[in-house]
Amino acid sequence: MIATGLPKVPMAPITSPDIPIGPEWGYQIKWDGVRTPVRFDGSGGVHIFSKRMEPRNDTFPEIVELLKPVQIGSSLIDGEIAYFDGTRPKFERARLGVQKRKFDESLIYIMFDLLYDDGEDIRSLPFKERYARLAAKFPEKQPRLFVTDLFYDGPALWDWVNEREWEGIISKRLDSPYTEGKKHQDWFKKRKEVRLVADVVGVKMKSGQVSSLVLRYDNRYIGHVAGLDNASKTVLQQFIQEHPGECPFSVLTPGMKKADVAWLSVPFPCRVSALEFTDSGLLRQPKLLGFGQN
Repeated sequence: MIATGLPKVPMAPITSPDIPIGPEWGYQIKWDGVRTPVRFDGSGGVHIFSKRMEPRNDTFPEIVELLKPVQIGSSLIDGEIAYFDGTRPKFERARLGVQKRKFDESLIYIMFDLLYDDGEDIRSLPFKERYARLAAKFPEKQPRLFVTDLFYDGPALWDWVNEREWEGIISKRLDSPYTEGKKHQDWFKKRKEVRLVADVVGVKMKSGQVSSLVLRYDNRYIGHVAGLDNASKTVLQQFIQEHPGECPFSVLTPGMKKADVAWLSVPFPCRVSALEFTDSGLLRQPKLLGFGQN
């Protein structure tokens, strides 16, 4: 067995509003899951890692079990664990978060890059060649284990993703080496804007004044949003006094535990947009669009 080294961090795509076009680019669907490199030790051992390269075998035993029959020698694969609801990938903290407890056979593993091939470090090879080697190792797609497709028409793939309300696409320079982190100009991600109606379950206060709205979606905390005008703050100040409540979440982020929050007994809807959901299930750069369902 030849040992396969681990990157300090996986290669990460850079967020971009544009899709690079040209024969030097390939495109893959962005799955709404958890980044998970996997090392096969060549002797039947499977080791899965988080995007910070922390061991995750105990968190996702169903993925370890799924991968144990794979016989590809000492290899390191980059991929993602996702939950597929039958229509589209969907991030669900209960299934994909580090606090997950239930053994879940609805989780799938999608592969998109190969870093070590039977003990050989191939990170310096062009992405197109690494991908071809990976695809050759897994020529048939299984329902829960497969290599994601590589496309050559970015705008067409973007249209497909938007029509089906999937998360986005990754553009990859076909001749790019595997570079840790984001110190490159070779991989870019474009995500469709997230728009949703969330419940306001609390109001974050600052120096006794209304600061931002605490949001709940799918019965989980997804962050807080600012952007309130003075008139809204005045109304909310009165609403807080009339409808005091308790925190509806069993788990909060460390920052929220320290925050001054006026919880509400009567939630109300608001419309928000964001760049994306982060891997931890929080909205990234949320914006308040208005109140009510429409």
